[in-house]
Amino acid sequence: MRRLTDIEIQIIKDRLDSLSLSYVEIYNELLDHYVTALEEVGPEEFASKKEMLDEEFAWSVVRNMEKELLKNVSQELQNSQLEALKFWKMDFLGVMGILAYTVVLIMVYHYISLDLMMIFSFLPAFGIMIALLYHSGNYFSFNLDPKYHRPRNVILQAALGRYQLVLNFSNFFFMLSSIILNNNGLENWAMLMMVIYSTILNLYSFSLYTSINLKTFKLIQP
Repeated sequence: MRRLTDIEIQIIKDRLDSLSLSYVEIYNELLDHYVTALEEVGPEEFASKKEMLDEEFAWSVVRNMEKELLKNVSQELQNSQLEALKFWKMDFLGVMGILAYTVVLIMVYHYISLDLMMIFSFLPAFGIMIALLYHSGNYFSFNLDPKYHRPRNVILQAALGRYQLVLNFSNFFFMLSSIILNNNGLENWAMLMMVIYSTILNLYSFSLYTSINLKTFKLIQP
C-alpha cells in the first residue's frame, strides 16, 4: 500500500469542498474513505478510481448521509436531555441556581418593572447558546471569501435546531401571553407567566448544556 502525495490529497479535498458539506463528521469520514481506497491503487489508476468514488458519493448520496446523521444525533441528544432532566440525576447546584434566578426575576419585577423582568427572563438561555457556540470551536469564521465554506459540528447543528424550536415556541406562547395579560391590567398574572417561562426555558437550556461534553464536543451518553 502506498502513501498519497500532497497533490493527490489536495485533489480529494477539492472534491469534498465542492460538495459544500454541512458537517465536519461527514467530511472526515469521506476523506478517510477516499484516502484508504486510493492508497490501494497505483498512481496511474488514481484518476479512474477517484471518479468511481465520486460517482459512489454523489451529491444526493452525501445529502442523505447528512440527513441521517443529523436525525440520529438529534435523537441521541433528545435521549441525553431526558436523562439529564430526571430530578434524581440533576446537578443540585445547577437547579438551585435556576431557582435563585427565578427569585431574582421576582425581585426585579417588584422593585423595577415587568419590562426589565421580561428582558432578564431569557438571558440565561441566551448565555447557554453563546457558550455552545464558543465551545464548538468551528462555528465562527472571519474568512471574507464568499466561496469559503467550513463544515460544522453536527452536534452543534442538532443542539441549535432543538434550541431554535423551543425558543420560537416558548417566545410565541409565553411572551405573547404575558404581553396580553399586562395590557389588560393583569400585571401579576403576566409576571407569573414570565416566571414559568423562564424556569422552563432555563431547565431546558441546562439539560442541553449538560448533555454535551464541552471538551470533546460529544454527547454524554445516558
